[in-house]
Amino acid sequence: MALFETKEQKEEKLQQKIDAFLTDHGLNDLNPEDNQLVKNAMSKNGVMDALVYGFGARMHGSDAENMMINNLQTIVEQNWLLIKQNDTLQKQNAEIINNLKNK
Repeated sequence: MALFETKEQKEEKLQQKIDAFLTDHGLNDLNPEDNQLVKNAMSKNGVMDALVYGFGARMHGSDAENMMINNLQTIVEQNWLLIKQNDTLQKQNAEIINNLKNK
């Protein structure tokens, strides 16, 4: 393993982490536009590192701080669930509209 990675290697590694995370959260079948938006959001500002390694793994502090970190993790998980549910609704609505047009 080399000490220094090329930009392409770093991007590929990040992409693999994002794909694995999306698969783990049932988000791998999002429509292409939403999928790209999620990937863009996750790749900015170290969000992916925080999600992969956990907020608590990099921070130490009082019980109140740990409770706040756990609450943030819960909110993040809820947001992924909402993204998935919205995508499902969008697909169902498109199917209903298509069926109504074909009648």
